[in-house]
Amino acid sequence: MMTYVPAEKPESPLWTRRDFDATTRQLTPSRWVVWRSLCCGRICRDLNNRPFTIDMVLKIALIALLYYPLSIGLTFYQKWFIKNYKLPLFVVCWHYIVKWLAAVCIRAIYEFFHKKRIRLHLKEQLRWLAPIGICASLDIGLSNWALEYVTVSLYTMAKSSSILFIVAFSLLLRLERWRPALGLETGLIATGLFLFTWHSSQLDLTGLLLVELAASCTGVRWTVSQLVMQREEQALNHPLDMVAHVQPWMLIPIVPLIIMFEGGELSYTTVLFYKQHYAPVQVTLLIICGGLLAFCMEMSEYLLLVNTSGITLNIFGIVKEVATLLLAHLLNNDRLSWVNLAGLVLCLSGMTLHGMSRKRQRSRPGSPQDDSRKLLMVEDVET
Repeated sequence: MMTYVPAEKPESPLWTRRDFDATTRQLTPSRWVVWRSLCCGRICRDLNNRPFTIDMVLKIALIALLYYPLSIGLTFYQKWFIKNYKLPLFVVCWHYIVKWLAAVCIRAIYEFFHKKRIRLHLKEQLRWLAPIGICASLDIGLSNWALEYVTVSLYTMAKSSSILFIVAFSLLLRLERWRPALGLETGLIATGLFLFTWHSSQLDLTGLLLVELAASCTGVRWTVSQLVMQREEQALNHPLDMVAHVQPWMLIPIVPLIIMFEGGELSYTTVLFYKQHYAPVQVTLLIICGGLLAFCMEMSEYLLLVNTSGITLNIFGIVKEVATLLLAHLLNNDRLSWVNLAGLVLCLSGMTLHGMSRKRQRSRPGSPQDDSRKLLMVEDVET
């Protein structure tokens, strides 16, 4: 007979089978942390295997309808703004501050009329939120920096490689289970991306490297975010709380990058001038507008993450990027060759396969293979 093992919270890492007390059916104190981490992975898989319902589909569709215009609008807004204001990392830093202030103000208004919202201790923030904040900061900062070097078309398709990193980290953290369909999906998308950049006359190696570094940070960011927001305690599963807690950590990596790469350019004329005119009010308003747009988009991203998974969120992002490509082609005259279009078709095929696979997986009840993968299960010991 198989049974789950209850455990009370002890204190440190590294669990092995011999650390399990067969008499009391509890883990010894020294092995709690890894148990908790693995258990969170099992719970996230259970959440991802929930069956589809009409309400759930409508809810996700409404969130996606909110996410797409915000995300596409922010991409073109940043490309337009950075073209005339050559301090992308400086702008991103102020976006973080605007997002944090917006989240704190909304939380304060909510707490004035209702109960207090969650506040995490520094130890918990260091364990869970610091990796999210640092990777998110590098993701956003490097992405904005890359827009100085590459077209919107190349940026959006190259950034789609983040699905490879998300799949890798999802498997590593046991948020996803390996299956052939998952490998085929990611293979199609990766091949499509390779064809898209093949012999591209618009290719800039510096910009492409920045985008790929940002994509790797995306992988860590969304898999750890999924682990936090879908964990057993569900203490931090609201987007507003996530934004409020994560933004301060996002400032840590971006400030050294600003000093390193833009420090020599920061001056009275570069910061307060826009299109070679002294316009402090216009610059401030443009940065605040971009920050509020980024705040709304990040809220919608976390809403999608709570209701789906990191991989599915990335698929939504790739659909958005296809729309961005078409808009870029129409508005900016970005060139797409037949090879690029073939890559786009392969990406769409991979996304379609993922959608079909996810739907089939959700509609299927738990299988014996799923049961065999459940963690911390032991056989009853005869006494």
